[in-house]
Amino acid sequence: MADIAPVVLVHGLASSSEHGWRAAGWIDLLQETGREVVAVDLPGHGRSRRDTDPAAYPDAAAEIAEAFAGRGAVDAVGFSAGAHLLLECAVRGLAPFNRLALMGVGPRLLEPRPQRGPVLGATPSEDDGTDILARLIRGLARRAGNDMAAVDAFARRPRRTLTTTELATVGCEVLIVTGERDEGAGSPEELAALFPKATGRTIEGADHYSVQANPRAMNAVLDFLGV
Repeated sequence: MADIAPVVLVHGLASSSEHGWRAAGWIDLLQETGREVVAVDLPGHGRSRRDTDPAAYPDAAAEIAEAFAGRGAVDAVGFSAGAHLLLECAVRGLAPFNRLALMGVGPRLLEPRPQRGPVLGATPSEDDGTDILARLIRGLARRAGNDMAAVDAFARRPRRTLTTTELATVGCEVLIVTGERDEGAGSPEELAALFPKATGRTIEGADHYSVQANPRAMNAVLDFLGV
């Protein structure tokens, strides 16, 4: 099994490798087949460094790439923010990939995002109950054992907008898996059409937060990885 590429896993905003990948069974499933797993915590999350200043995260993609540098071409799976950063690693040539599976993203990742205020919204004591998304993210951060101020700073970091021209330079095989109810992402098939070698897969009944642990989504990615 020494010649088989490691599998890099990068979770989404407010989660962690333990919460997002191990709890859903990904790490055990991959390791049972003999694959080496490199589970990377996003900056400001899990066991990674935590800082409460958005300016302290000037190049999150480079930090992600450094976590698996020197391992040669890898297979990688990213969810949401993790998928976006892995894709940025690919277009910038920060790391070599054999296969790249992107979950919870679609063509809307190409849209510029304006600088935002606090992403997690009011503190629980100030919450009037109207910002449902902020409450969901706070709950996720809390369950994953994260520091909410560090997560918020990471979410408000300077970010790079990818272009269709850059996507056309990605030479590895790409799989995009998104839930049909993930309105914030858009069509995975539409995004896949922008790559030289990519396939889009819509998971019926899944939304953004459930697709990572959806058995059909997991099967699609594991088949893609040759597991």
